[in-house]
Amino acid sequence: MMSAAPQTHTPAPVMVAAERDISLLAAELRAHIRGAVRLDEPMSKHTTFRIGGPADVFVQPQDVEDLAAVMRLVREKGLPAKVIGNGSNLLVSDSGIRGLVVRLAPSFREVKWLEEGVEAGAGVALQRLVKESAAARLSGLESTVGIPGTLGGALATNAGTDTGSIGDLVEKAIVLDERGEVCEWTWAHFAYRYRHSNLRTAKATVVSARLRLEPAEADEIRDKTERLRAKRAARQPLGAWSAGSVFKNPRGVAAGKVLDRAGAKGIRVGDAEVSRSHANFFINRGQAGAAEVMALIEHTHALALRRYGIDLELEIELVGVH
Repeated sequence: MMSAAPQTHTPAPVMVAAERDISLLAAELRAHIRGAVRLDEPMSKHTTFRIGGPADVFVQPQDVEDLAAVMRLVREKGLPAKVIGNGSNLLVSDSGIRGLVVRLAPSFREVKWLEEGVEAGAGVALQRLVKESAAARLSGLESTVGIPGTLGGALATNAGTDTGSIGDLVEKAIVLDERGEVCEWTWAHFAYRYRHSNLRTAKATVVSARLRLEPAEADEIRDKTERLRAKRAARQPLGAWSAGSVFKNPRGVAAGKVLDRAGAKGIRVGDAEVSRSHANFFINRGQAGAAEVMALIEHTHALALRRYGIDLELEIELVGVH
């Protein structure tokens, strides 16, 4: 059995959709926050896969006060809620998401460069930080080049590449806990390990973070960034609609190599395809749905298990009922 068998990571619906007047809920949210509140928002517009059915209620808080008000309302009413950034590590069900989706981007984008690091909001795109780090003459973010997510999402998943992970840089962060209270986390609170942090289990949301970086010459940083960018572009479909690596790397071997040797490259279900440049990237050729991607996940997982006895674990997050 697949270690990350297809299942929802969204809490079980509690009096939502058919049992609750979503329009009244949206009206209550609009009365409490200044940010946007929309009904039946297609999640395909908010994921890098360009896949996903509608969210019952879609909220974009403008600031920390907005976010706190939303999370308090969620807690008071017992509603399921999913916080997202750029939607870069998600496969959202074709039937959508019941309850609320709270998107931090494009708000929470403040950036302050310091002598030995940077303080940035959770909604800041990682690639903006990579680009600006050269001008600030601070090195350390180069390992995240090509990762399409936001800082908040990267901190939640300990995003990274074979040259390093974002968790290596964290000094502290401001987070909102499940009660809607603002508190400070140090690096130890995150309990980082490979593609994991404590944020999900603690039901906490990053608002901003301080990263520790090292002084370096701007040209040196740019050269390293471009080398790593070229390396990734040569072996990954960076311009395609995808959610990044589908499976985590098992100990001692890359998931992409396992799938490549198992013959996964080019396998296609409808408009969902295993990339021909990297077998651990699944791409949306235009009209793929989550069901087609799930069929690819199940098929390639079975290939790796049957041929090599390797039980691959999902890296992307499944949201909604699959």
